[in-house]
Amino acid sequence: MDFEEKVLKTQPLYRGSILNLDLEDVLLPDGRTAKREIIHHHGAVAIMPIDDEGKMLFVKQWRAPMRQETLEIPAGKIDLGETDPQAVALRELNEETGFYTPDLEKVAGFYSTPGFADEYLHLYYTKTLKPVAHKRSLDADEFLNVYHLSFAEAKAAQNRGEICDAKTIMALYYWEILRLKGDVKVD
Repeated sequence: MDFEEKVLKTQPLYRGSILNLDLEDVLLPDGRTAKREIIHHHGAVAIMPIDDEGKMLFVKQWRAPMRQETLEIPAGKIDLGETDPQAVALRELNEETGFYTPDLEKVAGFYSTPGFADEYLHLYYTKTLKPVAHKRSLDADEFLNVYHLSFAEAKAAQNRGEICDAKTIMALYYWEILRLKGDVKVD
């Protein structure tokens, strides 16, 4: 059976600086129709930066949709017109942590919430961090603190619900694999 849904009509509901929201009428594979609320997003990057002591850098910030502070790996959105996710990752690493890396390795790419959004996230990893000569300023509406956490500290933060987003949890699992393989320093 072919599961493709044919879009019959698209109604723009909202146009913003970070996302657009459309209401779609679709034809289902069995001939019935349904409505789909679709969020369109330019995509994002996230970085797993591990320092010389074997600790990963996390940022603590307020997340309005959840009404709480979270600990997350550094990340940021790809702006309209940007075509190089790796360059965006380096920009975000500089902006959020004050570090640069000459060795950025792609770990994975994935859709963050495919049930209602087309945001595609690029996940990178580095264990070669260097302080930047010129740190970029945070976005005007961005407030965060940087933390260097051991694996045990990060897992404890996850257990407390401070680390609770998919990209950071995926990063923790990848970090655990790297530790088991001996590819990073074990604290």
